[in-house]
Amino acid sequence: MSDMFLEIIELDDGQIALRRADSNDEPIMRISFSDDVREQLDEECIDVAKVMLTAGIHMISDLNVKGVVDPDDAAEGDSDLTDVEALSEDTPRIIH
Repeated sequence: MSDMFLEIIELDDGQIALRRADSNDEPIMRISFSDDVREQLDEECIDVAKVMLTAGIHMISDLNVKGVVDPDDAAEGDSDLTDVEALSEDTPRIIH
């Protein structure tokens, strides 16, 4: 398998995004901070986004190695899983 080189960019709308370095395609992941958070973080905003994107990359890698958990196989009472079918499209998914 060939290596995928990624780059972190700031989009025109202020979002921080991760995309393939060899492409101008749609970003793989985006992070958007509210104006209040941007003001609080000041120049640290990019560093926080880098940590968040790195965590996302590691999580995707782990899922690819382990395979995706089938909700039917999950243990009852697993607080990390949400019943997606019970949510409407307009309701944000809550992850604990």
